[in-house]
Amino acid sequence: MMISKNKYSTTELTRKLQKESLTDFDCGNPALSAFLSSSQALDNSFGKTYVMLSGEKIIGYYNISTGHIEISASPEAIRAGGTVYVNCLAVDKQYQKIKYTETEYISDILLADCIKRVLYLREYYIGFSFISLASTAEGHYLYERNGFFDIEDDMKITKNPGELTCTPMYFPLDYE
Repeated sequence: MMISKNKYSTTELTRKLQKESLTDFDCGNPALSAFLSSSQALDNSFGKTYVMLSGEKIIGYYNISTGHIEISASPEAIRAGGTVYVNCLAVDKQYQKIKYTETEYISDILLADCIKRVLYLREYYIGFSFISLASTAEGHYLYERNGFFDIEDDMKITKNPGELTCTPMYFPLDYE
């Protein structure tokens, strides 16, 4: 099944949207599902949350903030560059297998929207070199097929407490 290109929009999460459009969001990961209804999803000191809507229903979301990547070097770590850190990205279970085009799923479109927003921030507001995140096992293939790499052995990103079992990944914005 494919979804029509005109049936979705992405916007910043507001208290009103959270209250009225979040009736049954379930991505299959209890922590990611719960985040969207939490006060932290609206807390600008944690990050900024954007939601993908199909009509009035939230079908996916992402939350972005800032961070950095370090490279281990004797005797100290060296900051390799700033990042926009994707705290969360999730799609409702009902939409996880729905194709947007012949080759792209809704999750690809949501991630593309996130990357587009990050590139806009980079172009007009603040500089950074990477997009980073900590992927669940279920999300790893999504990020990998969209150009993300596992953090290398000599690199490090800071994870949130609930991400200790996740795989750190990065997307370089400057290829040389």
